[in-house]
Parts: sequence; structure tokens; C-alpha cells
Amino acid sequence: MLLNRINHFFIKEPVWREVGRWSLNTMPHHVVDWLLEPYSLTARIKKSFAEPFSVGLKGQGLCKPFLADAQCLQQRTHHCALVREVLLNVGDEAVVFARTTLPKKVAHDLQELTHLGSKPLGEVIFSYPDLQRVGLDFANIQVSQLSPFIQAMLIGQSHIWARRNTYQINKRSFVVSEFFLPLMFES
Repeated sequence: MLLNRINHFFIKEPVWREVGRWSLNTMPHHVVDWLLEPYSLTARIKKSFAEPFSVGLKGQGLCKPFLADAQCLQQRTHHCALVREVLLNVGDEAVVFARTTLPKKVAHDLQELTHLGSKPLGEVIFSYPDLQRVGLDFANIQVSQLSPFIQAMLIGQSHIWARRNTYQINKRSFVVSEFFLPLMFES
């Protein structure tokens, strides 16, 4: 089987650490506030900005997940997963880029998450009454780790903040990683 390579955002994979391993009081308060958001990031963005919200699909397909995501999901690294990459836009500007990793079995069992196109994932998963966030990790990512496509959005920046949510629906685990661009913190 020929697999896609879904990676529009990185030269080097992010290094994640559990939220409890960060000293939150040394991080910028406005960053921590967004990183700890317990509810739908989509809903909060829509509420925080006056301009229209949209999702731009960059890529989706079966591929090998990032090593850290496979480990987080207790999946063998050679097993493929459904990976979806999107930009979350406010007006004409991206404020977040995101990457969702669904193990193949989870994608089969939760098919409504596999055909979203430009529909926000948050609108779908937060409609499930049994959705649980079972893990939260943060990363501080150097701009040099990002693809030229993303680096072009970050002129003058040294790093970005990110969070990786591990969610469960019907005891099926998947990962949603969200990478915050500087415009996000200007609301």
C-alpha cells in the first residue's frame, strides 16, 4: 500500500512534555490561558475575534504518525494512522495550525472524524457527550524546526507555543496537536 506523507508543518518533530512538567508561572499568562483551554479551541477563537473563522485543509491521508504521537497513543511506530493537517484562520490570517492523528482502528470506529474537509474538528468532537481529554502536553518549538511554509509566517519570531491533547471518545484515543501563531495572542 502506498502511503501519503502528511507533513506540511515540520522539519523536525516537536518534543512534548506533560503539562505538569512545566512551570506555568514562568510562562506568559496569555499563552498559558490559551494552552489550558479545556473546551473547544474553535469556539473560543470564534468568540475572541470579530473576523470570520475558517479552516483550511492542508492535507489528510494514511501515513506513519510522528514517533511521539504513536508512543502517546501506544501504537506501533510502523502502523499507519489517519493524519489531518489544517490551518485555523481568522479573516485572511492563520492563527493556529493543527495536526490530528487517528489510529487506523479509531478512524474506522469514528468515521465522522474522517471526512471533515474544511469543517472544524472541534465542532464535531465537542458534540460527543462522552468526550474526555485524557492527556495534555506542551511544547515550545523553535522556528528552525518548522517548514519554510510556516517559517514565512513567523518572520522575527524565535519560537511558538503548542499543546497536544489526547482525547477519548467511546474509549477510542486520538491526538489533536495545536500550534499557536503569534496573531492568536493579539485578541
